[in-house]
Amino acid sequence: MKLNLSLFTTSFMMLFFVFSFAQERTVSGKVTDQNGLPLPGATVLVVGTKTGTQSDFDGLYSITVSQGVTLRFSYIGQKHRT
Repeated sequence: MKLNLSLFTTSFMMLFFVFSFAQERTVSGKVTDQNGLPLPGATVLVVGTKTGTQSDFDGLYSITVSQGVTLRFSYIGQKHRT
């Protein structure tokens, strides 16, 4: 009986572990200005969290996020247009 309970608990933990990582994905891209030039050092933040990254010298970024989140891009020296 103790072995069955241990086996069940281990199986449940493994399933929980797999599903918890299945909800995340890596998003990557390139941040550019209105002329298509790369913006190095642009900030990419997940709205409502402190999770974020910055674009590299070529404007490229990569961030691992949960499904359905919103990303906010900002760059000092650029004016936001609505």
